[in-house]
Amino acid sequence: MLLRSFKQKNFRYFLFGESFLQIGDIAEMLVLAWVVLERTDNPALLGIFAALRFLGTLASPFYGVWVDKYNHKTLLLIGRFVFAFMSFILLVLALTDLLEVWHLFVIITISGLARSFRNIMREVLTADVIEPKLFANAIGLTRSTTDLMNILGPLLGGLLLKYYGISAAYILILSVYIGSVISGYMLILPKSNYRPNQVSMWENLKKVSKYIKMNQVICGLLVMAFIVNFTMLSMKDVLLTVFAKEILYIGPDGLGRLIASLFTGAFIGSLSIAAFTTFQRGGRFLLISSFLWHGLGILLLFTTNVTIFMIILFSIGIFQSYVMVTMATLLIKITPAKMRGRVMGVRSLAIYGLPLGLLTAGFISNTYGAPTAMLIQVIIGLCITALVTLLLRNLWYVK
Repeated sequence: MLLRSFKQKNFRYFLFGESFLQIGDIAEMLVLAWVVLERTDNPALLGIFAALRFLGTLASPFYGVWVDKYNHKTLLLIGRFVFAFMSFILLVLALTDLLEVWHLFVIITISGLARSFRNIMREVLTADVIEPKLFANAIGLTRSTTDLMNILGPLLGGLLLKYYGISAAYILILSVYIGSVISGYMLILPKSNYRPNQVSMWENLKKVSKYIKMNQVICGLLVMAFIVNFTMLSMKDVLLTVFAKEILYIGPDGLGRLIASLFTGAFIGSLSIAAFTTFQRGGRFLLISSFLWHGLGILLLFTTNVTIFMIILFSIGIFQSYVMVTMATLLIKITPAKMRGRVMGVRSLAIYGLPLGLLTAGFISNTYGAPTAMLIQVIIGLCITALVTLLLRNLWYVK
């Protein structure tokens, strides 16, 4: 049944909070990416700007230790408050006509520290608020709901930016961030989460490193997490912006439609896994979906028709969800509860492939154009997926 997890009140609070946070995050990135590209006319600077959002991934292993050691609800509220406070500062700067490009770089860097922490908390809290037999359904529902927010966020952000300016867009962004804080406050987490872990930070890091090295499936999942962040997930924040402005010749509202097309497909993909959990076939399903996800990216190079471009993005979104939901489900199922925060911390470190991909895409686009950057990243993704399939065979067989 599709809404099995949603019947639990605690999961509903969790889902509402993640939805508010996601609509703010995706709308904020569209607005700021467009403003940076418009004011600087430099895709390389846009790549640097987008990469700063993920600076916190360098600290992800430490975040993971904190999650295993301290009160989950307190950590959750602190992270969400940072998002709200940074958006409040930017709104004030915009309303007073004091906003400069360098302000955007500073604010996005600080928010980036909270963003990586949020990613770890999302995975760990899923296990906190739902019983194990509903993991696949809960993750699929969470992913499909946030994908729905990824559709609404760019559309609203692009329209507000085009017709009313950055201040109007940031009123929306601040409002939903405040909503995420309120939803987080309503959560009631198991008391077992409050027992402190007295082991030192260094010992915790050594322990999780040893655990990962001994588990070929987790190694394979972490490699795949890194490579899809470097290749396909980095497309949204830089390459689509450059394609929209310099190849398809559409404005910020048009960019919003492109991103909405991508996440409409992602929504359908996530929803299908949430509704039909037996549809998810473990590692084999993950790897085949990765091949198809990257392969569809090549098709974007052969059209300048906006409608066809959106149809391809829709298809890409479906396989994006198949890969990401399957990856998250396998990691949560395989990892024991006492190690979950630390493993998810290392998993979030794999997100550093995203800023590296953003930088690569930005600099290649600046020199050779967005199509060349897209082709290079797709080829890399296909090659690494093939190597993982051949060398880490246990991942292929895991259910």
